[in-house]
Amino acid sequence: MKFNKKSFISLLILSCFVLTSVNSAQAFLFKKKKNNTQAVSVTKTKGIHNGATKKNGEVEQPPYTNEVHSAFTLNDCIENAIKYNPAIQASIFNEDIYNSRIGQAWANYFPVISAGLQVSRSGNKYSDGGPYGVPMKQYLTMGYVPTVSADMLLFDFGKTKATADMAKRLYEATQEDTKENINTVIYNIKASYYNILFAQAQVQVYEDTVADYELQLNQAQGFYRYGTKPKLDVVTAEYNLGKAKLNLVKARNVLDVAKVQLSKIMGIPEYTNYELCDQLTLDLFDITEEDAINSALEVRPELIAAKKNAEAAKMNLRAAKREFTPNIGIYGSYQNGLGNDYDLRSGQVGLGLNYSGFNMLRLKKQVHEAKAEYKRADALYKNIKHDVYFNVKKNYMDLETDREAILIAKLALDQAKEQYRQVTGRYKAGVGDAIELKDGENTYLNARLDFYNAMLNYNTTAASLEKEIGLPLKRNDKKILDIQNDDL
Repeated sequence: MKFNKKSFISLLILSCFVLTSVNSAQAFLFKKKKNNTQAVSVTKTKGIHNGATKKNGEVEQPPYTNEVHSAFTLNDCIENAIKYNPAIQASIFNEDIYNSRIGQAWANYFPVISAGLQVSRSGNKYSDGGPYGVPMKQYLTMGYVPTVSADMLLFDFGKTKATADMAKRLYEATQEDTKENINTVIYNIKASYYNILFAQAQVQVYEDTVADYELQLNQAQGFYRYGTKPKLDVVTAEYNLGKAKLNLVKARNVLDVAKVQLSKIMGIPEYTNYELCDQLTLDLFDITEEDAINSALEVRPELIAAKKNAEAAKMNLRAAKREFTPNIGIYGSYQNGLGNDYDLRSGQVGLGLNYSGFNMLRLKKQVHEAKAEYKRADALYKNIKHDVYFNVKKNYMDLETDREAILIAKLALDQAKEQYRQVTGRYKAGVGDAIELKDGENTYLNARLDFYNAMLNYNTTAASLEKEIGLPLKRNDKKILDIQNDDL
């Protein structure tokens, strides 16, 4: 079939128009469905892409330097981690990768254009004379043949749509993976933040202990000078003071390491010139075990991602089954060859139905593989669902246990404080000995550390429960205890 250049151009324009209509419709449906989907996480991810990267796609660099001192709240640390933590940034870029695969799948409906140019030289050349001694002229043909062709898929019985649906589910799963990574980073931020607060409290305890032992050493030396106490009390007090100073050095090292750990999670590992504004809290939470489990099964990003992966495997199974169907498409080509002895212009257009690489056994096994992958993905989803149920239930029970432990630790602290007050008074009055004083000091020191440790466990368990649910816990106006600094 021959036609002119205008006809071929019209064919290409019509093909592009059909493709644009199909892709626009699919993009509209995808965007509409995406906007109607409500995803809930422990933090709002709106604006994360702009916060984590610049407009040109480069990763934003943290503005902190050790020459500038900062005071961070817990929310400040979380915001820094969302902006600068490399794991979150990698998840965001992973979303872009899977998002592009949706368009790659729909690209099957885009015309495939091929173009080429052939330049040739042909003919005969006789060096001797022709028949009857008559010289023959040289016969040479020079020419070129530019060719352009286009093929476009019209319908493939749903294979492309199933592949695009699978890509869309995988993209949605990566979005949930990003939220889960944010979930995990926030938990790590909270755990490190609370560890620093505990380490600060531990340093304060050992500083108070050093001050107490310095006072006791002065008292022992005074008693010894007046002959009311033996030399042993002075030696014991010196030993206790030295050990307390050693414990203080170790506690300060633990604090420094905890700050480095928090800086690493925030994505600014070199920055340590900051302090924290908060303290370990004793807040109560308004949530029941049943509400915690139901919320987790509804909004936990890891669970939603597993469900999306199972749906993607189902779409892959659908695509594998449809590989048995043919493809229907149109094709066209045009060439315009020019030479010194010829002028070639031709074109063609047609409608075709074809199988590409059809192999019955291979297709059958591919369907079997896709079915097994779907069953595996569904089983993994159920397994994660069971894990979420167990972890939420366990963390909720641990939270109740830690709350009771705080009350018990506070009672023990009050008793140890009263005991220490009495033995200190006895030693000052000259009726107590160094061993009794040391026992009272150690008991009081351990009771303070136990109480702070109980507060640390309670706050860390609350953060773990928030991670397992995928939502922040609602705090009550009441507290477990009303603690003043003098109470410790």
